[in-house]
Amino acid sequence: MRKLHKQDILEILYGATLLGAGGGGSLSQGLDMLEHLDETGENIELDLLDLSEIGDNEYAAMVAGLGSPVAMLDPDMPMFGPDAVYAFRAFQKAFISEGKDCKYLYSGEMGGFNTFVPMLVAILSDKDPAKRIKFLDVDSNGRAVPELNTTLNSYYDHPPTPMGLGSLNGDEIAVYPISDKSGEQIARQMCMLYKMRIGFATWGMNKAEMQEALDVGCVTKAQNIGKAFLAAKANRTDLMDELKKVMEVREFCRGTIEKLDIKAEGGFDFGTTVVKGEDGHKYYIDFKNENLILRDEAGKTCLTAPEGIGLVDLDTMMPLTNADTKEGQHILVTMTPAHPNWWDEDHKAYTCWLPELERVGMKGGQVRY
Repeated sequence: MRKLHKQDILEILYGATLLGAGGGGSLSQGLDMLEHLDETGENIELDLLDLSEIGDNEYAAMVAGLGSPVAMLDPDMPMFGPDAVYAFRAFQKAFISEGKDCKYLYSGEMGGFNTFVPMLVAILSDKDPAKRIKFLDVDSNGRAVPELNTTLNSYYDHPPTPMGLGSLNGDEIAVYPISDKSGEQIARQMCMLYKMRIGFATWGMNKAEMQEALDVGCVTKAQNIGKAFLAAKANRTDLMDELKKVMEVREFCRGTIEKLDIKAEGGFDFGTTVVKGEDGHKYYIDFKNENLILRDEAGKTCLTAPEGIGLVDLDTMMPLTNADTKEGQHILVTMTPAHPNWWDEDHKAYTCWLPELERVGMKGGQVRY
């Protein structure tokens, strides 16, 4: 077990944003929420536990925020946080009714926002850091994902039930969906009722279940990546040189965002980012919230989800989501391998991405790192 303080969380969020592959929430949003905690006098401290440190029959739950990035950042609305606390309370009550007690939290996806949400719930769980619920060095997917049915949890036979939903108003809603698909539909509809933002908690899993299905150690991995970002910033060294010290990663290209084609549909942002490479060629990134397909100007598919297609603003040295990109930005495009569980042939989790890839125009099969 080790203590996480403000600087540790900041480093984790930098790394989680790159691993989020265009989704998972903006780094600026997570940093704003972290700063808000500091400004309001919260003691920013929580315990991070290795999975090996918990008991065999102890349970952890995933907590996240669901909704529109625009709604989450609305200056006329209170900052996101209580929504997730109420969601976890609803889940915990439903879980206890099944004879199970949830003692730990883990993140549902990598991203500047959603990796922070369970940490935020832990911090808000008690004024006394010693009494706070503990956070596990585990992530559901090792990347960001668009829907509940595009998760390792789903393909390793862990349905999202019970599910707790929570509103800013303090509403606590317990739901028992029969499948990932119905869970996604219910959560999205409830989200729309609450001005496009809601907290949700689900996937209560024990030690063995998490060890088999999820990305164990991913929070520490994200922190090491974040330290590499900050080292490149502070020392004015090449970011790729720093990243290669702590992770498996390849540079695809450096260039300028020449054009952004984006449309909102069904609560998601669909689009294509056109990059004019420093080599004079054009490259295309098709996304549905997360980056899904990386193509060259001849139309060849170079990489697809679940592998990670990351974006970095080279002027600010900030990892980007598709909510942050702007025409004219000088960027680095990175390629990173997905967690091996995505490619396990017994569970075939990678197949959940096929409908998403086909929807944004993929012809042919998936392309691995």
